[in-house]
Amino acid sequence: MIRNLAVPLFAAFVAVLSIAPFASHASAQTVVESSTVENGYPKTLTFKLTARADSDITDVTLEYSIKGRGTSALGKPTELTPARNLSTTVELQVNSGQAYIPVGSEFTFRWKIETAAGDVYTSPDQQFFYLPPDKDWQSVSNDFMTVYYHGDRATLANAYLKAGEDTYERIGKGLYNVTLTTLPVKVILFANEQESDLARPGTGGSFDAAVTTCGTKVTNDILLLIPIACGSTDRTDTLRHELGHILNETAGEGALGKLPSWLDEGAAVYAQSSPGDYEAAFEASVRSNRLIPFNQMGNPATTASQVGVFYGQSYFMVKYLIEKDGEQKFGEFMATIKRGARFDDALSRVYGFSDLAAFETEFRASVNLGPAAQPTAAPTRPAQQSQPTAVPTTAPAGQVNAGKGDDRSLGRGTFVIAGVALLFALAAVFAYLIALMAANSRLEAARRTAPPPPRDEDWRPRQDDGPFGG
Repeated sequence: MIRNLAVPLFAAFVAVLSIAPFASHASAQTVVESSTVENGYPKTLTFKLTARADSDITDVTLEYSIKGRGTSALGKPTELTPARNLSTTVELQVNSGQAYIPVGSEFTFRWKIETAAGDVYTSPDQQFFYLPPDKDWQSVSNDFMTVYYHGDRATLANAYLKAGEDTYERIGKGLYNVTLTTLPVKVILFANEQESDLARPGTGGSFDAAVTTCGTKVTNDILLLIPIACGSTDRTDTLRHELGHILNETAGEGALGKLPSWLDEGAAVYAQSSPGDYEAAFEASVRSNRLIPFNQMGNPATTASQVGVFYGQSYFMVKYLIEKDGEQKFGEFMATIKRGARFDDALSRVYGFSDLAAFETEFRASVNLGPAAQPTAAPTRPAQQSQPTAVPTTAPAGQVNAGKGDDRSLGRGTFVIAGVALLFALAAVFAYLIALMAANSRLEAARRTAPPPPRDEDWRPRQDDGPFGG
């Protein structure tokens, strides 16, 4: 059943959350006069406390947890001067290089106060729901999902909610036979990409400039979306895709077993109502015999021009496995990985492939392509630097025994030749070391400038880059 909350959720999302004065749990001598949260979206949350006690307050700790994370954390004021009447703050970084707490997070927090007299006071629990302030946030819900939106997007929010329900039934319960336990799944629907960019940790650089991020799975119960079609005519496919990532994690990822990118992204595209533009990108790569080698599909595409091909090939790899032996077998494949098997071992156990290359050969044959060409191994270094020239252990003919009356002696010509050979050997070694240092420097520079691997996001190349990027 879909429930539309007609009353705006303004009270839950305002920038400052206030509570009435508390009565002390341990002693009437310590009183919290106010406790507020200042929403400094998108960078900080500042928890503010005003308290008084009959003796100096010497220590204050913010204790908090976030629903669905399974952990608790502590925060301390940066400065605290003991006093009987005290006001202090604890600031949390929510989107920096060191920390990321996504919008949609549900905080439970309390204050622990210690006094010079030895009293310890713990305030009652408070709740805070983190959303961007200054928006008229509203929501629609069903039994496992809540979609938060602002503006005139109620109809669209309900469409997303219905798409989530369909995907959970078809993929979660039908394909994987799993049940989500961290509920509700919270969908934050922003107005546009500029608005959502503030809420998500970006990959930055040229990659972000070349693609539109339509949706992001940031945790196992929070999705960030924008209301556009992302490679498919059905714009709710972005929600289906990102919910697919949550279901993939639930079905296939354990403490040891992790999913390669092709499997995670391919199954997420399979969760959509259609593969959309990704199908055309894959078919074009088949026609030109330019499929991505399977041993390079374990990591996501990091260039905009490969996004469409990567997603399309991932989808058809997953679709091939599902159609090969049925959905139940694919669910078994994911469950085998979740139990701790490497994905290639799971391919062998469940589908009988001897290795990833055997899967690749069979897949290519299914689209009328021959086996992938084995790349010729590149030389590890230039030929002239392959090995230093060895110093001869015997002298050339005509120069042995050139000394006077001593068969073990070497003539001057032998020393000259040996010396020249040694110099050539040393020069070759030196040149090899210089080349090796240069190669290492280039690799290190490449590592520093390469874009980081993207997270569970749904992209499309920007429109001015053509159908599939540059």
